[in-house]
This record gives sequence, C-alpha cells and structure tokens, in this order.
Amino acid sequence: MGKHSRRKGGYLPKVAAGAAPVALLFAAPAAALATPAELTLPLDHRDAGTFRRDVSTSGEDGSSVIRETLTASRHDFLAKEVAGALLTHDLAESAVTRRNEWQTGTWAASQETESFARAGRHTVGWAGVRAVSANYQQLGQGASRNLSLSPLGGGAGHRIGAGEGMTHGIWPADGVDVLSQNAEQLDTGLQGSFAGDLRSAVSARRSSGQAVDIGRLGAIGATSEQHATGQLTGVLDLGQSHEAGGQLGPAWGLAKTSQSLGPAGPAGSIRGDLGVDHVVHAEGGTTSVRGTLDRSGSLSVLDQRLLGF
Repeated sequence: MGKHSRRKGGYLPKVAAGAAPVALLFAAPAAALATPAELTLPLDHRDAGTFRRDVSTSGEDGSSVIRETLTASRHDFLAKEVAGALLTHDLAESAVTRRNEWQTGTWAASQETESFARAGRHTVGWAGVRAVSANYQQLGQGASRNLSLSPLGGGAGHRIGAGEGMTHGIWPADGVDVLSQNAEQLDTGLQGSFAGDLRSAVSARRSSGQAVDIGRLGAIGATSEQHATGQLTGVLDLGQSHEAGGQLGPAWGLAKTSQSLGPAGPAGSIRGDLGVDHVVHAEGGTTSVRGTLDRSGSLSVLDQRLLGF
C-alpha cells in the first residue's frame, strides 16, 4: 500500500443507486400538488414479451448430441410526469431452460438447467435531483447424469442456487452522489456416483458497499464481504473482509481488515494507510497465519522516508 491508494478515477466503488426513502420525500410533495387528472392519464407504458425455442441435433460415428433451449422474457416500462416530477418503473423478467444430451454405443449423459431472473428499477427525477432504487432476484437449479456400460459406472448430481440484491442512489447535484448496494447468494449441491462416493456442499455469501462522492472535494466509501462454505466431509471455510477509505482535498486514509478460517487454520490481517499529499505518509499492517505474526510499517515526511520495518 502507499500513495497509490489515494483516490483516483474509479477509486471508490460505484455501488449504484441511494435511498428509496429519500425518493419518497421527493415523490410525496409532487403527488400532493397533482390534480386527479395528472395522476391518471396520459402514461408512457410499454410492455413486450418473447418466447423462443431452439433445438439442434447432430450425430457422427454412432454418437448423437441433442441441445434444446427454451427462453421466455417480459419487459414492462411505465413513466409518468406528476407536477414536474418524472417517475419511471422498469421491470424485466426472464426464464430459461436448457437441456443437453450426449450418447454413444456404451455411454450416455444428460444435463439440465433452469433459471429465473427478475430485475426492477424505479426512478424519481425532480428539479435536477434524481433518486434511483433497483433490485434483482435470481433462482436456478441444475441436474446432471451419466451412465457407462463398459466399464460399468456412472453418477448423478443436483444443485440449486438463489440470490438477491438491492442498489440505491441519490444525485442531489452535479458531481455529488450517495450510493449503496448489498447482495446475498446461497448455493447448495449434491454429487454421487455408483462407487458409493457422496459429496455435498453449501455456500453462502454476502457483500455490501456504500459511498459518498462530493465531486472534486473528495469522497468516502466502505465495503464489506462475508462468506461461508461447508462440505459433507467436514471441510469448513469461513471468511470476512472490511474496507473503508476516503479522500478530502490532499488528505487520504484507508483501512482494511480480514479474517478467515479454513483447512489450513485461522488467519487474519489488518492494514492502514494515512497521509497528506507530499507532506506526511504513514502505513502499517499486521498479518497472522496460524498464530504467527508478521508486522510491517513505514513513515515518510516531505517525501523522505524516516522509518521503516
């Protein structure tokens, strides 16, 4: 770490979009001033849907392959201007099913997946101020099978996963924004074979980020991530990390910490970086792996290093 950690273009996570409650503050006065006619028509409404099925087959030298995909989607958009405020609602949904089959004289396999996704975006704009709230959900599952006659064997597996996330943002002025994002994901699966082997795993992950950007004056931001994975064999993997940083004029600061527990044992680290451009710069960190500590640090004044270890 060092001066390279100072804010440059894209330094803070642009974790898109800031505060549905704030959006309601702008929407409520506009709705109160609106007449009944303004709250009804006219509306800008667009609705579209698609359905598609693709099938392909091929075969050569006693083998065959079949691939099939079914896709259904829907897109709904609604916009309305109320007392000078523009409100929009954008919703997209899709469902996809895929099936693949392979076969030869002594071997056959198949794979099937299904997924569903939904994403919504809501925007309020009024007098140069814009607020956005967005969310998404996704769900999927998959199954696979294979069978061999020579030698005799085979296996099967199944997995399922779900995820969701939300983003919020508000832009009160040009170059100024407040942003927030969070997401969660859960996956599980089971795999077995004719030989008696059985494997399973469950994985969960969560992440979040927040940022405030005040243009040329500076910005601050923070991110957080946690994950956990467990297996039927008893293998456990846990971890988390947090990071916060900011820049105000020529001064900047950054702090990061992480902890983990895995097959190799516990580990953790913490690092910090603080300075004022071309005046003073201090950084340091501590890392622990299975109880062994490793420390480092440095101090520079007027671009001259005074201390280091």
